[in-house]
Amino acid sequence: MSKEWHKSEEFQRCCREFHDACARQPCGKNVDEAKEVLELIKPYIAEKMAGQRIFELKRYEHRGSTYEGVKIAKSPTDQDLEFDVMFVMTGGRDLECHDMGLDGFAKLKLKSNAKPRELFQKTKEKDTSYISAIKTKNLFYSHLVGCKLEEFRKDFKGTCITCKLFYHGPAIKVDVYRGQEKFFSLDLSPLFDLSGEPGKEEMYVSKAKKKGSNDIQWLRSYSLDEKRKFDGMDRDNGCRKMVLRTMKAFVKSRSELSWLTSQHLKTALFRTIDAQQSWKQEEFSQRFMDTLGTLEECLDKRTMPSYFQPGTDLFENYKEETMEATKCRSCRLSNNGPLMTKLLSSSISKWKPANSVSQIV
Repeated sequence: MSKEWHKSEEFQRCCREFHDACARQPCGKNVDEAKEVLELIKPYIAEKMAGQRIFELKRYEHRGSTYEGVKIAKSPTDQDLEFDVMFVMTGGRDLECHDMGLDGFAKLKLKSNAKPRELFQKTKEKDTSYISAIKTKNLFYSHLVGCKLEEFRKDFKGTCITCKLFYHGPAIKVDVYRGQEKFFSLDLSPLFDLSGEPGKEEMYVSKAKKKGSNDIQWLRSYSLDEKRKFDGMDRDNGCRKMVLRTMKAFVKSRSELSWLTSQHLKTALFRTIDAQQSWKQEEFSQRFMDTLGTLEECLDKRTMPSYFQPGTDLFENYKEETMEATKCRSCRLSNNGPLMTKLLSSSISKWKPANSVSQIV
C-alpha cells in the first residue's frame, strides 16, 4: 500500500533521477544495428549446425530484456548489449514431461513412438529413455565449436563483423565484434518445444538450478509468454517498464538483495500490474514502491508462485534465512522514506562510467 511519502515531490524526483542515471536503456540506434547484425549471424549458425546432422533448427525464438525493453545500459560509454536467442531443436514432439518439481524443473522422456534420432541416442541418460539436459547442452556447444564461428566475416556499413565463442558459466555465449570493438553478446540456448503449436508452446530449456551451479536440468520456460506480456505494455505512456528497470538497478546496488533474479522482479511487477490500474508517469515513484511491496509480501510468505504456472515456486531453491534477511531489509526500506531517499541518492552519486551499477540482465 502506498504511503504519503511515496507521493512526495522530493521522492518522485529522487526516483526519476535514479532511473535516468542508473537504469537507462541502451541507445536505440545501437540496438537496431545490433539486431541487423544478429540477422546475418543466425543463418550462418543454422547452416553450419545442419551440416553436422545432429542439431536441426526448427526455428529461432528471441527472449530477454533487450527484446522486452527492460535492458539497462552498463554505463554512458558501455551499452552492454546482449541478446538471448533460443535455438528450438527439432524433436520436441517426440518427448514428454515427467516429474515436474515445485521449482519448475522437470525430466524429459522419449515417447514410446519417438522417431529414432541421433541427437537422442547421444544425449540419453544411461539405460533410460530420459534425455539429459547437461549432455544436450555440452553436445550443442561442441557442435557450435564445429561451426567455426571465428571464421565468420561479414561487412556491415564499412566495418568487418567477427565472432568469438565461449562456454560462459550456465550460458553459451558469442561475443560479436565490429572492427576491433565488442559490439554485443549473444547467449544461445538449446531448447525443445513439446507442443509444436504457435501460441501454445511447451518449452524446456537446459538451465542451472542455481546461479553458478553445475546442476543443469530442464526448466519449463515461459519466455515467450513474458515477451508477449511486455509487448505494448506501456502503449498508454505508462511507467511499468521504467519501474522494472529501476527495480533491477536498485536490487543489484544492494548486496543483501542481489540474490534476487530478473524472474523474481518480473513476477513482482506482473502481480502489481494486476493489482494497480493506473501507471501514469507522475505515479512512477508510487508504483516503484508498490512493486517493492509485492516482493516484500512474497518474502514474508516465503513463496513466490510463478506468474504463468502458479503451481511452481520461484523461491523453492532458496534458503529460509536468506529470504528472512532480505524481507527484513526490504521492510525497513519501504517504511523509511529518508533512508530510501538516501540510498537512491548515494547510488546516483557513485554511478560513473568506470564504476557503474551492475545489473540483472
